[in-house]
Amino acid sequence: MLRIMAININKLLILFFILLGMVCYAQVQDSVKDESSTYYNIAVNKVSNDGKWVVATKVYRQNYDTAVVLTTGKSGAQSLIGTLIRKYQYSFVKDNQLLALGQGKAVLWNLLTGMKKDLKTSQDGTESENITQSGTMEKGQKYFLQTSDSIIHIYNAKSKLLEEINRVQYFRVSSSGSVLYIVKKEGKETQLVKYFGNKADVMYSTPGMIRSMEETPSGSIIILKEETKGFGNTNSSSQKLVLFDTRRAELIFPDMNDIRRDEYLRCTEIQNGKAIMVTGMTHIPAEKSTVDIWYGNDGNLEAKQEGAFVKRYWIWKKEGNKVIKIPSDRFSTVISLNNPDYFLMFNRDELQNYSTLFPPVHGFLYDLNKGMYEDLGIMQAEVSVSHCGSHFIYKNKEDLWVLVDTETSRRVVLPKKDLKKGYFSPDSKAIFFESSNDLWKYDVEAGKLIALNIDQENEVNVITKNETDLYPESGYNFRKSIVNVSAPVLLSVTQKGSIEKTYLKWDRGKLQTLIASSASNITWHKTDESFSKAVYVEESLNEPPKIVYKEIGKEQGKVVFKSNPQDKISEIIRMETISFKNKEGVSLKGLLYYPIGYARGRKYPMVVHIYEVQSRNPNQYLSPLNNFPVGFSIRKLLKEGYFVYLPDIVNGSSGVGLSALDCVESSLDALQNHVGIDAKNVGLIGHSFGGFRTDFIAGHSNRFKTYISGAGASDLTRMYFSYNETSFTPFYWQFEEGQYNMHASYAENRKSYKENNPIENVHKVNAPILLWTGTEDKRIVWDQTMEFYIGLKRNKKDVVALFYPGEAHVFTIGSKAEKDLALRIQDWLDYFLKGKRNISWIERQIKKDAL
Repeated sequence: MLRIMAININKLLILFFILLGMVCYAQVQDSVKDESSTYYNIAVNKVSNDGKWVVATKVYRQNYDTAVVLTTGKSGAQSLIGTLIRKYQYSFVKDNQLLALGQGKAVLWNLLTGMKKDLKTSQDGTESENITQSGTMEKGQKYFLQTSDSIIHIYNAKSKLLEEINRVQYFRVSSSGSVLYIVKKEGKETQLVKYFGNKADVMYSTPGMIRSMEETPSGSIIILKEETKGFGNTNSSSQKLVLFDTRRAELIFPDMNDIRRDEYLRCTEIQNGKAIMVTGMTHIPAEKSTVDIWYGNDGNLEAKQEGAFVKRYWIWKKEGNKVIKIPSDRFSTVISLNNPDYFLMFNRDELQNYSTLFPPVHGFLYDLNKGMYEDLGIMQAEVSVSHCGSHFIYKNKEDLWVLVDTETSRRVVLPKKDLKKGYFSPDSKAIFFESSNDLWKYDVEAGKLIALNIDQENEVNVITKNETDLYPESGYNFRKSIVNVSAPVLLSVTQKGSIEKTYLKWDRGKLQTLIASSASNITWHKTDESFSKAVYVEESLNEPPKIVYKEIGKEQGKVVFKSNPQDKISEIIRMETISFKNKEGVSLKGLLYYPIGYARGRKYPMVVHIYEVQSRNPNQYLSPLNNFPVGFSIRKLLKEGYFVYLPDIVNGSSGVGLSALDCVESSLDALQNHVGIDAKNVGLIGHSFGGFRTDFIAGHSNRFKTYISGAGASDLTRMYFSYNETSFTPFYWQFEEGQYNMHASYAENRKSYKENNPIENVHKVNAPILLWTGTEDKRIVWDQTMEFYIGLKRNKKDVVALFYPGEAHVFTIGSKAEKDLALRIQDWLDYFLKGKRNISWIERQIKKDAL
């Protein structure tokens, strides 16, 4: 007994010293100047409607409380009008004014004269510090402020007070921007107030509580969800829908009988307010009992954690104010097809075997008037619906689009594969399809599919479209999808094998280039309504992000802001694209970054980072803020005198692990004659999927001096048969159709699973390896890392494993764990690839005389 107590005490002492070491280690790194603290990303917050003014936020690693205000009328430093601190809401007011709010204070800034006015809402004229919301209406003709005492103050553009509305609970500006809808208390009543023009009118008053207010996408109906007390029983309550017709200024009370207070009501607009489909959802919490029973035929394992949802459905038709209950006894899921008489129905659990994340469904078209079901067969979870609900398209199990006429049930299978998302024209006479080669048009009446010759070689996507999610809680792609080709349409063309984009204005068949990226990345853009001008952020390998203003037809844009002017290193970063082929003959690329200060004739160590295809973005700006995965900063490694190599990896017939080994070693073969790389000092690093591949390669290759693997899967067999707590599903969908892409179940191809399993060859790892993970990782559970560590330890391999309490798959930005890991990764690489010594936490495992 005493011996056991002594052992336990020793264990506690060891744990204490380990934790003390970690604290001291973190304190040491805190004392080191962090270059990233002075760098920032740039995010465009607001652009005025006329394109003259831009507000952009400097996003630092630890804060985003600084914004710059720019004019597009000038370039360079002259474009900077001024700076705002701790302001987070921005609105443009008429006459070139900017309304900014933050930390309870609001300021109105005349951007032409430079005059700033601190806004005061109190009656005695003193400055108020309790402003909670701000905004504009009528295209900036008016602005409003809400204060913490529940008062909305409405002003004209000259700051004249027009209206004060008290006891406000919440509000919204209409989609047209001309009306302010307000829910407020008045005595014992709750009211809906409409502020329009210069007048506030009470549209509805009730003794109940209005729990929420929403506007339909068309703006034609305001939906109120009201909680009412039961008669004769003060403890009971229910809810009802109240509809306000914004065009007729009329109230409508759909008769839906008693709706429970705890039932969530989701409303889906049909045909711009012609009808509303109401879905009632009641949550049934997961049971907690003596035994938790799991059945083999259960298609809803998500309910084990999330609980289940019982749903019922109604359709409210505006004509005659009719409410009809939609039957749900045969099918649990009912989807709007933007038609008050036709619905898509299926049982979501029926075909769920968890071999795919979003399983196919056996769909039926339901005719409400006839009470009849039309069998549509097996369909993928992707549906696009027309503007008037007369047609919809879905993908069948052969991955072909099928066009359905709702009234006739006539189905037409479109013959071409590789048609991606589809968008109906407003008149439903045409469907436009994105694809990896051009934009395609299907003529519904003629039944012809033609390419539109936008770009026959590259991927074309529609940017300006009108989409409404018809089943938002599912994750399925069921949408009303419209593109209005009678007005200008913004398209993007993505170059194959890259993220480089060209933005085009497509107007009645005529194409004009608005923005083109060649040796740079366009990371954000905003255009005016006519697409005649644009504001966007552009960056490149050798230049930090900059904000550009460009007018269509002009070859060059105007740079109105350059970020991180202190950065002189990016100008001298050198990168080379390496071409190679794997053993299957697939042409691939790798990005090779040179050490800062590279001198020909010297040899430099190299760090190889792996994931999947990494060559698509050769023009990324290497900011000190770019450290994903955790602890991997290309820029820092280049400054420390390393080559950094990012080779492409694609899955081949041999399987996910062997394919990675093939691609990585083939990529290294392409560098074998490089005079600057020290081939004897090359390390491999990866995180998540890259961590799995690092584990696998470590058991098969002799090309690396050391390895670093973060949060990777080490045992495919165990992982395949595990339950994933992030998706609430068994994990085998990830292997059969997902990232691991094994194309077969474990039972169908046990040999391939075994051959590509890192743990099967843990005894063959022949170089020191650093493992790390967060103990709260639910995506790749932390004990996958522990298992690989145990395997390495049993086989007397040099391994150090880092387990970070409280951290998940991606570490918290700015946390001690993130800083600790970054420093240890640098230590590890320096120790093994540069020969740096006297790093105690490494040498505790690696004896000095062992090298």
